[in-house]
Amino acid sequence: MIWAPGQQLHGNKYEIKQQLGQGRFAITYLAQNLRDGKNVVIKTLDANLLNQLSNEERDRLKSGFADESRKLTICKHPNIVDVFDTFNQGDLLCMVMEHILGDNLAKIIQPRGFLPEKEAVDYIQQIGQALIQVHKQGFLHRDVKPENIILRSGTHQVVLIDFDLARKFVDNPVSSRGNLVDKFTPIELYSNSARQQQRRGPWTDVYSLAATLYVLLTGKLPESAIERQDNNKRLIPPKELNHDISKPVNDAIVHAMELQPDKRPQTVEDFLKELGLKTAGISLPQLLWAQPLWARILEIMGVLALFAALISGIKDGTDLFKDWFPDKSAPPTQQTPSSSTQPQNK
Repeated sequence: MIWAPGQQLHGNKYEIKQQLGQGRFAITYLAQNLRDGKNVVIKTLDANLLNQLSNEERDRLKSGFADESRKLTICKHPNIVDVFDTFNQGDLLCMVMEHILGDNLAKIIQPRGFLPEKEAVDYIQQIGQALIQVHKQGFLHRDVKPENIILRSGTHQVVLIDFDLARKFVDNPVSSRGNLVDKFTPIELYSNSARQQQRRGPWTDVYSLAATLYVLLTGKLPESAIERQDNNKRLIPPKELNHDISKPVNDAIVHAMELQPDKRPQTVEDFLKELGLKTAGISLPQLLWAQPLWARILEIMGVLALFAALISGIKDGTDLFKDWFPDKSAPPTQQTPSSSTQPQNK
């Protein structure tokens, strides 16, 4: 079932304008919030796919989609698409996200061939910081690639979109192993066996993030993980395709795209450090402007109170110092004669 333009959802709050895309498990639509006139993006599970699943698979997929949708609503970060509403339309859960104006990185590099290292690494740093926040919430993106990174129009800010919320809950029965090959998928995502699920972690997104940087710097797709494993295909180091890539960046990409999960950098922070980027003290979720308003107010009040205490302490310390160590060069203070020393008028 595909929603047609003009169809209204959620008590006539949203109106479908057009379908934006269709992934393995979900469909996204451009819609309008009829209450404020703003455009939004609505994502929901593919009803046609759900009908092809067993009852157990269907329930697991819907439950997983709902659980991770709730996590995304609290996963606030400047480089993560803002999810601000969820609702049920019939038996389908819908997730409402901001509509971001701009092009994805796949479209941006097409006319340019590839990006300069400084620009590409800056984008990866931003998305890396977003993934750090995602991993702190206890879940993975599982679909990092240039198509899912939008450069916000008129800025240098990139935003991570289109989380693959369902991939860990069910294999897609209508997709063959070959159709799942997208060059950015690490080996542990090709199967939902218990063994492969146990092998997943932040390093799973690290592989895809490195593959994304590979494409940004070379304009070429890397060899897929499944071809490298099954057919012993070689991963061509990016520096062989673009000699302007520095050796540390080349080595970091190759390391992060190791087939075996335990041989990669185990966290996004580790990968960013290998790229020569500083991560200590710049965890964006901790920054003042990335926090809720009440947290910002409390933090500002705390800072002001600290400054006031310091100033007061300095003043009190200065006065105490003067009491303990008076300036001996200063002229003695003249006392006012008391009435007992004054001559009596007779």
